[in-house]
Amino acid sequence: MDKKFYQPFCRSTKDIIKEMAGIEIEGMESMEEEEGEISSMGVSSIITFAGTRKGRLLVDMELGLALYLANTILGEAYTDAMDRMVLSTVSEINNIVSGNAITSLNNSYSMDLRLAPPVVFTGQDMVISIPKINSLSSQGYTEYGKISINVAWEGGNK
Repeated sequence: MDKKFYQPFCRSTKDIIKEMAGIEIEGMESMEEEEGEISSMGVSSIITFAGTRKGRLLVDMELGLALYLANTILGEAYTDAMDRMVLSTVSEINNIVSGNAITSLNNSYSMDLRLAPPVVFTGQDMVISIPKINSLSSQGYTEYGKISINVAWEGGNK
């Protein structure tokens, strides 16, 4: 699949994090093919979408960034990344990022994509394995920690 179907997710991630939390993400200008398993940095959320094609977005971030986002967006002082509100914040960020990217793709390419509810999980160095799906990943960096996105489309990247 053409990389133009992946880039809206990079743009959306940078735009939404800046809008919601006021921080810049450095990087995420390009996406690289991901082979094999992905090791989580701490907090991950997956959202799937379907329409003319099926796919999914994985958003993964370090614990410090997840805490900063929850504290900033919710105006509270969370200290545990496994707190339900921290996980809900990461899940909702993925929902908003995906919705923004999907809207862009639907408007540009009439893909009729719809989102499923996001799933969020924690565990540093947890291995995420999704067999039979090729994907592209992009890394970003903030002063509060790293963030990564991984986008996969049914049928692969070709």
